[in-house]
Amino acid sequence: MIAQESIKDEYSTKVLDHLGLVAGMCSELGISKIVDNHIPAQSADKILSTGNAVVGLILNGLGFVNKRLYLVSRFFDNKPVDKLLNVSYLKSSHFNDDALGRSLDAIYAFGVSELFALVSSHVVNHLSSNYGLKVTSGQLDNTAFHLHGQAKELLEKEESVLKITQGYSKDHRPDLVQVGLQLIVENQSGIPLLMKVLDGNQEESQSYGQFIDDYTQKLQNTYGLNTIVADSKLYNKENLPKLGGQSGLYWLTRVPNSLKVVKDLIDDINKTGFQTLNNYTGYEYQEMCSIYGEVNQRWLVLKSTDKFIRDLKHLDKKVERSRLSANKASKKLFKQQFETKEEAIEAANLFSKSLIVNELVSMEIIEHYKFSRPGKPKKGAKPDKKHYTITGVIKCSEIKYEVEKEKLGYVILATNQLNTEQMSAEDLLKMYKDQSKVERSFRFLKDPNIVGSSLFVQKPERMMAILMIMTLCLLVYSALEYVTRTLLKKQNLTYKNQIGKQVQNPTMKWIFECFEGIHILHMPDKQRVVLNLKERHRQIINLLGNCYSKYYT
Repeated sequence: MIAQESIKDEYSTKVLDHLGLVAGMCSELGISKIVDNHIPAQSADKILSTGNAVVGLILNGLGFVNKRLYLVSRFFDNKPVDKLLNVSYLKSSHFNDDALGRSLDAIYAFGVSELFALVSSHVVNHLSSNYGLKVTSGQLDNTAFHLHGQAKELLEKEESVLKITQGYSKDHRPDLVQVGLQLIVENQSGIPLLMKVLDGNQEESQSYGQFIDDYTQKLQNTYGLNTIVADSKLYNKENLPKLGGQSGLYWLTRVPNSLKVVKDLIDDINKTGFQTLNNYTGYEYQEMCSIYGEVNQRWLVLKSTDKFIRDLKHLDKKVERSRLSANKASKKLFKQQFETKEEAIEAANLFSKSLIVNELVSMEIIEHYKFSRPGKPKKGAKPDKKHYTITGVIKCSEIKYEVEKEKLGYVILATNQLNTEQMSAEDLLKMYKDQSKVERSFRFLKDPNIVGSSLFVQKPERMMAILMIMTLCLLVYSALEYVTRTLLKKQNLTYKNQIGKQVQNPTMKWIFECFEGIHILHMPDKQRVVLNLKERHRQIINLLGNCYSKYYT
């Protein structure tokens, strides 16, 4: 029995899995050093620096677990903390909620958006210098994270207030309070460039305009970005003058179909003037100039077969809903009694005008008589009263249906890049369709297996700092994926994906899953042996280089 206990004390294992890749990227990017340079330790006896706390939280966020802040130390219980952080004296117990809470408070005091911008600008410079990243365009979008708790207000710098409150819920939880997050994501790599925490009920169109005022110069001067892509919330008469006032900045967005100018354009457009769009099957286009909002711009009017099919399904559902609603309203109309025939005709006409794609057919005005004396009236007797009722049938109007059908399938993109040689119609469509990167980023942040359930903190200040940490997780993940794919293409190598196909663009999530099961065995003589390391692991480790291989040796 004593011998068995001795063996247990001498041998132990730690879980490494894919965390060596995450730690390697954090080390390559110098995240800990950047944070510590700007948020130095306040006391000489501080064990866990803010930079190491940030890296630890990134490892936790990308560890495929779902740990509350006070359970992060438990996450590190079976991890080689000293090896991952490259600090010999660090232990899992150092990542307690008090130490991490103080680090989050320090991040908030410095400024979450400001600290993230410092890290992201360094990352972009590093990737540009070493891996050929070229920043030209970014995708701007907002999302919201719901929270369990009470509505709160946080007084920030310069007397601005952050409101954690109810608002339009993209998570379909209108019963909960929420906080917003705004990102601009680099188009090529998917790396977030800037982030900002927003009120829970912040209007997207207003936040886009504020973003342009606050960050345009920084995007141009620091990142070299020259084009912003956003959804239709950007396009309104308040934001367009702001966009027009930024020299050297190009923007691309969709024009809302709800605008009267768009409705008139679709009604009057020459249907035979569309051209085929190269490299895009099912698309036709026309280009025209516009001065909407007193800003010179170029409109790309697209006619999409796929969108037409989707719109037609929506129209058919709309027709059916309208028919059911009209039938319900017609029953009330048919029960009404009118004193004159003219009143009944006028009511029928008003009802017909209210129908969008349906019509009232076989309409008749029925005359009814009422006699004061009971029984069958005598021949030639005049009625004491008479009234009129309406009868008819509700059906879809083929003419109205065809008119509505002609308006389907159109998308209008607007840009202030007027030179078609520098940005062709194909370039505009490709750039707009690439908005999936920012949407993918939000899905990543909300994935409960990655970082999506990290908002357990109660203090609004720490919640803002946690949102910055979550965005850093996205940055590290995206950078690691970009570097891996770039090196695979550069060295003409492939990696087997989920279905066994050799590809040059594997997702990092799949690679993380492939690294599951790698452990470190601690020997009695203080040696370490990496267990379960296979060829598929060595392929990625050797591809990434020494900065990563040191964690697996």
